[in-house]
Amino acid sequence: MEDTQATEAVKLVEEGTALWKVRGINKWFHRQYKIDTENMCLMGESKKWWSSGSTSGGDGAENSVHIVDITEIRSGWKTDTFNTVGSYFEKIKEKAASANEPVIEEGRSFSIIHGEAGRETLDLVASSQEERDAWVRALTYLLDKVRSSHQDNQYDLWLKKQFQTADADNNGSLTYDETAVLLKNLNLKLDNKHAKKLFDNANTNKRKRGGEQVLDSKEFVDFYHALLKMPEMEKLFKTHSNEKAGTMSAEQLCTFMQQCQGMGQMTAQEAADLIKEYEVSSLKSQEHLSFDGFYRLMLSNLFNIYNSAHQTAVHQNMNQPLSHYFISSSHNTYLIGHQLAGTSSLEGYISALRRGCKVVELDVWDGEDEPIIYHGHTLTTKIALADVLRDAIKPYAFIASPYPLILSIENHLSLEQQVIMVKQFKEILGDDLLTQPVSDDIKVLPSPEELKGKIIVKAKKPKDSSLRRLASALTEKCKSILSGGEVEDDDDDDDDNTDIDYIDSEEQPAQAKKRFEKKKRKLALASKQESPSSSPPLGYLSLIKRKTKALLGCSPKQKVHKPLAPELAQIVNVCEGKKFVSLFNSFESDMCVHFPSLRENKAKNIFETTPDDFIKFTQRQICKIYPLGTRTDSSNLKPYPFWTVGAQVVTLNMQTEDKPNFYNDALFRSNGNCGYVLKPDILIGKEPFVHSQLENRQTKVLRVKIISGQHLPASEKKGDITDPYIQLKVRGHPLDKQKQRTKTIKNNGFNPVFDEVLEVRIGVPQVSLIYFTVRDESSYAKDPVLARACIPFSSLMPGYRHVHLTEITGKSLAPAAIFVHVAIQDV
Repeated sequence: MEDTQATEAVKLVEEGTALWKVRGINKWFHRQYKIDTENMCLMGESKKWWSSGSTSGGDGAENSVHIVDITEIRSGWKTDTFNTVGSYFEKIKEKAASANEPVIEEGRSFSIIHGEAGRETLDLVASSQEERDAWVRALTYLLDKVRSSHQDNQYDLWLKKQFQTADADNNGSLTYDETAVLLKNLNLKLDNKHAKKLFDNANTNKRKRGGEQVLDSKEFVDFYHALLKMPEMEKLFKTHSNEKAGTMSAEQLCTFMQQCQGMGQMTAQEAADLIKEYEVSSLKSQEHLSFDGFYRLMLSNLFNIYNSAHQTAVHQNMNQPLSHYFISSSHNTYLIGHQLAGTSSLEGYISALRRGCKVVELDVWDGEDEPIIYHGHTLTTKIALADVLRDAIKPYAFIASPYPLILSIENHLSLEQQVIMVKQFKEILGDDLLTQPVSDDIKVLPSPEELKGKIIVKAKKPKDSSLRRLASALTEKCKSILSGGEVEDDDDDDDDNTDIDYIDSEEQPAQAKKRFEKKKRKLALASKQESPSSSPPLGYLSLIKRKTKALLGCSPKQKVHKPLAPELAQIVNVCEGKKFVSLFNSFESDMCVHFPSLRENKAKNIFETTPDDFIKFTQRQICKIYPLGTRTDSSNLKPYPFWTVGAQVVTLNMQTEDKPNFYNDALFRSNGNCGYVLKPDILIGKEPFVHSQLENRQTKVLRVKIISGQHLPASEKKGDITDPYIQLKVRGHPLDKQKQRTKTIKNNGFNPVFDEVLEVRIGVPQVSLIYFTVRDESSYAKDPVLARACIPFSSLMPGYRHVHLTEITGKSLAPAAIFVHVAIQDV
């Protein structure tokens, strides 16, 4: 039934319908849209023409979207644009829309989320809910179909694309001139004589077109394989196969996997199953593998240098305390651009959650009627907290995994709006919100397994109610002072400042109450003596501010913050915000639920001077490290130095595609991308470890033989055939930092042969990342990075492997890869 509905829906969208494209309250455009199922592309009519390629500017923007680039389809109002427009139309619902205006109803609305980062939106409104549902059904069906095909036949699709690109006149065949263009596109420089010989050898049918010899698609595949000759892999195949027959039996494949690939448990039946999966010829029925089948097998995830089992499923023990895990974390999650003038968006949250992030930040401020989120005291745009909770947190909290999501709250709200915030948390998140209080004598944090399916609020928790009432009264007295403030670094609440609730919090309630009453009387007296009945003179508020701080025991530079609403205690439990004073103070007074935050420079200073104490500190409680406020361009700190001392939450600007995020993605893929990675035993007290002393530790020697490369991308800057070399770096413990490189291969990025061993010695492999880059040697500028890969040492696979290469965004460059042999030895 579902397939029938999908097929009918696809027919409708192939023919096309008129839709409203919505870009703002007064920006909507009536356009025809249809789907080209042959090229799997959504096409939009732009003014007087049909757009089959991306357009830009005005109402033509985003008129064409390739299905493979779509992240998801959303029904209803679930984007920033629709939330803004929908709110406006709800308010003017009683006014009849004119004939040339769309009827913006949620039941007719849907959004297409697309782009490399999955943050671009195409917001559309259909003429009816039935038409909307047909579009959503058709797009979902086609998206599933494309994803399945793209994953299963990625290599074949790449070959087809190369042929189509070279076939300039689209007649299904290639002339020699078109083939010469193909060679350049494939990043390979051959002399004309050699290239012509390969062309003639592939041209078995001797077809001609316009008097010229041409290759059909089958001959092109033969030509391609002639180009891709890999003597090293052919030699490997011959060594482990029946040389006379030119095939490999299931038993021979099993032996190869056991002896060369470190898969000692492989059985002959499992080897036979692999042959059935990767052999494409009739040899499959005989349980024999040809070289082509062997080649396909070697390119599969099974031969990935990054353990495929680690990437596809949670394999670690998830029953340890939360403090024993690294947790994927986002900084200022709502921003999708600059820190001072960027856009606040739902897509920042949705993108981070899809990526596997399990700590997101909500910077909440007073709105007109309800809390809003934005980067305070800046020009960033604002979004409603309720929209974020309803359209991002609630539906996407567990999209990457069922393990807990932590909402890190930067609370700048008045008491009234704090109450509204708590109400919104409860009403929108419902049973997903963790509200169970923790016992006063809790010793160990609960585990990710125990907290499955729960959303945890990390915020400061109000203390004794009498202190809260006194603080509230005092705050109201100085309301104009306390509501002001200068631009402050993010997490200032958590790091360098103390709320009124926390001042002298070790005092007994009765003592604190007596002290506060006395100070209140002094403040009132000072106000009567120094304040005129009319408007206060210039400098009076500063005087009151200084006196307030003096009476409360605060330093002149210390900010006084608004009090905390008692209702916060209902939703803050296992992650309680706590000011960090010192490691000694934390050891003496912190509970395991206390969750301090440190700026990167402060954290760096502490772990560089007392790394072993920092490790001990992070064994019991979670610590958050966040970027300096001077990173206004949304740049990132390097996370791996902090990981080496056990810091669990290293927050990154995930909208910035850079090396820190690349390292972060590499680490968190190692446990099924669930957002949690178990820290090694040396960081949780189960194995002796002195961070600053590596002399007596057993060292791992990693030998990587760089055999060859294939389909290495060309350099856009250089605009010529690549002169590639491979660089290997170790990142992790400071004393393990090192790099090695191969020789340069001139004029061949297609199938360069390096045949060179790179060797590194690693003292703390448990926290090491192995980082590969393909670089293009240049005499004019810094050698550009063409492709890269990063693998945690603990996820390296031994034997003959392929390093599958990506862009810095993580986008696959398949079939670009490096063929290597990996050996690990203890010394």
